[in-house]
Amino acid sequence: MAATLYHEIAQELADFFLLTGHGGLSVISALCLNFVSGLSVLLGAIIVVAANFTTEAIGAILGIAAGVYIHVAASECVPRIDATIDRWQDRVLSVLMFALGAIPIGLVLLNHKHCEG
Repeated sequence: MAATLYHEIAQELADFFLLTGHGGLSVISALCLNFVSGLSVLLGAIIVVAANFTTEAIGAILGIAAGVYIHVAASECVPRIDATIDRWQDRVLSVLMFALGAIPIGLVLLNHKHCEG
């Protein structure tokens, strides 16, 4: 649970800085949009629990969601990062920051009992 909390805090901070920096939104607008997007995740969780999907259906939904994240990262985020990197030290730092965000998710999956059968 700590890894998920750590990931969510990092995610919400990144969203906030993206909205205020690149998006040009005010602090209040960025906080409100972050809050609404968080509520949409909660709504999705409630729907999934209430609908009682099979593990196969949940796996398919998670696979599609992961594909969307990978597409956004590959088409939007990576080119922007690559355009700003001039030195090899910056490239190493960007890889380390990626690992810092990805490792907690991998650690959560090490003890993942949901899909064992």
